[in-house]
Amino acid sequence: MTIHKKKRKESARSASNSIKSLFLPRARVLIGLAVVGGLGWGIHVLWKHVSPSVIHRDRYILSAERISISPLPEWIQSDLGAEVIRNAGLDRRLSVLDDAFVQVVNDAFVLHPWVESVNRITKSYPPGVHVELSFRRPVAVVEIAGLKGVQWIPIDRYGVHLPSSDVPDLLKRKMPRIGGIVERPPEGQQWADPRVFGAAELAGRLLNYWSSLHLVDILPSARPEIRLEHRYFVYDLITRGGTRIVWGAAPNSEPPGEDNFEAKLGRLRRYIDQQGPLDSVRGPAIVDVRHVLAITPRTVKNSPAANAEDSVIK
Repeated sequence: MTIHKKKRKESARSASNSIKSLFLPRARVLIGLAVVGGLGWGIHVLWKHVSPSVIHRDRYILSAERISISPLPEWIQSDLGAEVIRNAGLDRRLSVLDDAFVQVVNDAFVLHPWVESVNRITKSYPPGVHVELSFRRPVAVVEIAGLKGVQWIPIDRYGVHLPSSDVPDLLKRKMPRIGGIVERPPEGQQWADPRVFGAAELAGRLLNYWSSLHLVDILPSARPEIRLEHRYFVYDLITRGGTRIVWGAAPNSEPPGEDNFEAKLGRLRRYIDQQGPLDSVRGPAIVDVRHVLAITPRTVKNSPAANAEDSVIK
């Protein structure tokens, strides 16, 4: 009996040691985590108490000369960086230790009419920041008649009103002109008129061909066309020689039965390759590229014989 009791005591002692060896490391880990958590909380409380007097020390304050941005494209003539710094009051107002630093810089730049997006903000020390930007590109001008005469208002591919004074007049003269528009939004805002958005989309797609096709104007219809459940505006292109190209709907807005952008462009370019450029009065009056190529001569008489002169080229 004594031997059995001794064995039971040894077994109990062994089990107790096993339990201690199992839970003791975990207890130490928990105690360690509690200590670290307590220190972290204490540091956080201390930082909240002293941070106002620390983060605004001169060594952490961002100055204007330490703010850099992506290189400006050739169509932006103004000092965009200086404008943002001045308008947002960034010079010596913001600390690199401020939790809101990145958000403040982002908001300051994204509000500028020329900025399409803020891609990346990189902080550095001594206090500095580099802002990588994507810029809006003018693809057309909206022709607006006012008390001071005709104005050409540049827009981007989304129909956003861009700062007119920043775009050189020579560039504006070469860009597609959108006519028939009356109202305009403030700088940096998108035109509410859906015709401007469609014209901007068409101008952007034709930008690489605009000069070679001798195009000048984009004229949207005053009212939308309705085909079945499809509602769309019709756009005409006017060439340097006065030929009117009936283009139809804007890209990605074609109604059922109307060809897409690529088919229309290919049809127009093939006609010009065969018949010559549309840059003089010797060209036809109307070229319709919506379906098959339909040509209306420059001189049209109100007679059956004259109507026979109209041609349709597949």
